[in-house]
Amino acid sequence: MNNYKKFIFDMDYTILIPDWSKEDEYFKEHILENEQEKFFKCKQAILNKYEQTFQRYSSKTLSDYFKSYGFTISEDTINGWMKYNGETIKDEVVDGVIDLFKYLKEKGNKIVILTNWFSGTQVSRLKRAGLFEYIDKLVAGDDAMKPGLESFKLAMEDTPKEECLMIGDSIRNDKQGADNAGIDSYILDKKHTIRNLYKQIKNEGLNNDSKK
Repeated sequence: MNNYKKFIFDMDYTILIPDWSKEDEYFKEHILENEQEKFFKCKQAILNKYEQTFQRYSSKTLSDYFKSYGFTISEDTINGWMKYNGETIKDEVVDGVIDLFKYLKEKGNKIVILTNWFSGTQVSRLKRAGLFEYIDKLVAGDDAMKPGLESFKLAMEDTPKEECLMIGDSIRNDKQGADNAGIDSYILDKKHTIRNLYKQIKNEGLNNDSKK
C-alpha cells in the first residue's frame, strides 16, 4: 500500500447516500406559493450553476443568487434550510465505510471530509450517521468548494502530497480537483467501491491499478 497518512473523503454519494425527499416540505412553508413549482424544477440546476460560479457558499450570496432567478428567498430561509436538512435528511451509510474508518483510525491515519455543502447541515448528518467521531477535520462549502485548489489545501494542510488520497464519486470535483492539487485519487464506480478500498488497504494491496 502506498504510504498514505491522510484520507480525504467526499461526503454525498461517497460515504452517505441521502434521501432529500423532505426538503421540499420546508420550502412549501418558506417561499411564496406562486414561486414553488418553478423553484422545485430549477433548484438543483441553480445550485449546480452556483458551484461553477463561486468559490464558496454563503447564505447571503446564495440568497442573492436565487433572487437573480426571480425567487424570494431570504438569508434566514437559507439558514433555516440548512438546519432543517441537518435534522431531517435520512442517510444510508455506504457499505464498508464504518469498517474502513475504524481501520484507518486504528492505524493512526487522519480522516478528512471535503464536501461542497454547508457545514451546518453536514456536521449534523455525520453525527446522526455515527461517523463524526472518526473525523479529524471537515472542510465544507462555506470554507471553499471543490474542485478549487483552496479547498484541497485546507484539507491537506501540512501533510505531504504523496501521503494524501482523495476518495470521491465525481470526476470533476474529486478527481480533477485532486489532480490539480497534486494528490492521488480513488474514484468510485462499480469496481472501485468503499468496500473494495477497505479490503485493498487492509491487505496492503492499494496500488496504481486500484486508483483512477
